[in-house]
Amino acid sequence: MQLLNFGNRPCPNNFYGEEMMQENKLFHEQLLQGWNALGRAHEIEYRYNEREQVFQCGKVKLFHYQPKRKKCFAIPLLVVFATVNRPEVLDLFPEQSFIHGLLKNGMDVYLLDWGYPDIDDKHITMGDYVTHYMHQCISFIRERDQQPQINLLGICQGGVLSLCYASLFQHIKNMVLISTPIDFHTHDNVIAKLVKNINIDSLTKLTGNVSGVLLAQFFVSLRPFELVGRKYLRLMDNLSNKAWLEKFLRVEKWINDSPDQAAGAFSEFIREFYQQNKFIRGEIALNGHKIKLENITIPILNVMARQDEIVPMSASLPLKEHVGSKVYSQKIFPGGHIGIYVSDKTGDRIPGAIARWLKKHSLPMEPVV
Repeated sequence: MQLLNFGNRPCPNNFYGEEMMQENKLFHEQLLQGWNALGRAHEIEYRYNEREQVFQCGKVKLFHYQPKRKKCFAIPLLVVFATVNRPEVLDLFPEQSFIHGLLKNGMDVYLLDWGYPDIDDKHITMGDYVTHYMHQCISFIRERDQQPQINLLGICQGGVLSLCYASLFQHIKNMVLISTPIDFHTHDNVIAKLVKNINIDSLTKLTGNVSGVLLAQFFVSLRPFELVGRKYLRLMDNLSNKAWLEKFLRVEKWINDSPDQAAGAFSEFIREFYQQNKFIRGEIALNGHKIKLENITIPILNVMARQDEIVPMSASLPLKEHVGSKVYSQKIFPGGHIGIYVSDKTGDRIPGAIARWLKKHSLPMEPVV
């Protein structure tokens, strides 16, 4: 075999040459910096718009936010997020968060925090979430604010729980839903297809509560290129941008801060909602109480995200045909399931739209004497 002859040129140290070696070195240095940055994500502490804890029932906490301006009307708004993620995403960047938008528009905002269930909570059911924990929090707000009814804003699974509550109790004046599934068997519901044949009861008997870490990995696996590949390449390109890096790490902390799920409630939600699609057929019973969507006659605003990969629009759109509400509105915004809360593009548009709609259906504030 004839050896390559480089003539008078110095023989490169490897096949790629000095320039490529330098690029390789730089890339590995960036990798190390990126890895070190990710390692700091868990150290970041959440920041919030000013709030105080006003009530607690078990591990469930109720927070009340301080207004940013004079309240526009008397009826308070309770925000109910899903149990499978932390509600911090709604206030992740306090100066421009979803919660900030509500406050800036004169809303009187309460937030229900489901907490972090442990093995002692494995027997909690969906009915317990609705008829005990939600009911206790709503009763507290009604008494504290001296209001017979409140406004309710349910998000994702929290919207499902909110609909169940409104079906059973007459304590809700108006309801806003965001990314709330009604029909779990639409053609583009990826999660329903993935969990279709899972024996969820056998799984929870084996593992106890469902690991929040595993759930976080499951949701990431739905969009691996966007949430693993492209995301970390963007991190590499923005390591020197402190503002961008701070925002990135705050989102990363939230993604990995998924609470474990109470075995009883989680099994029930997967089996009866996702697998058997009982909600839309009126076959759900919580603690012996039948949930009938036609029992809900209050005004409803149904908000959807056009690019939602977790709750596709097709899962939310049928709501109008199944509730008894004569006042029904729906709005569609660009963005994904979580992006609508953290994207600069959405900004104040969603909380602004919610505030305008609620003001049409809520009592004005009494003049101060």
